Amino acid sequence: MKQGNTFQEMIKPLLVLVIICLVVSALLGFTHSVTAPIVEENERIAAEATRKAVLAGAESFTEIDCDTEALGIKSAYQEDSGKGYVITAGRKGYGGEVVVTVGIDSSGKVVGLSANVSTETSGVGSKAGLPAYTDKYIGLSGSASGVDTISGATYSSTAVRSGVSAALAAYDAIK
Repeated sequence: MKQGNTFQEMIKPLLVLVIICLVVSALLGFTHSVTAPIVEENERIAAEATRKAVLAGAESFTEIDCDTEALGIKSAYQEDSGKGYVITAGRKGYGGEVVVTVGIDSSGKVVGLSANVSTETSGVGSKAGLPAYTDKYIGLSGSASGVDTISGATYSSTAVRSGVSAALAAYDAIK
């Protein structure tokens, strides 16, 4: 085998691939740096809309500084005019994390609930996010243990129930 053939057959293609990988990686990093703030802002807007949806009549919120990990929640907000609290908890469902956002009025009763079950099986686990199920939590206080799970969607509905229970427990701890 000649020296020129080794370079042409082995080293040159390797160098071309390395250069392509470096260019593509740099472009991907640049794209991420441009889009990350936009994605973050859209997530903030969506979270604010969800908070307003689960606590009717709410205008603005202040995040409560608490030990979310110890409380088993993701975040806690107090409505600025005293209407209540919005607490978000995440629990493992069948297909991934189920994020539950609970609106709790100033007397400690659930007044609204949003369950993001987008990671769950469509048509089965996704039933745990429908009003037919989530409305069963409206009016509860203290614990959600009395709400039954959905047959066939046990993991997903248990995640919703556990998330609501965590939100109610956190409310009792931070009110």
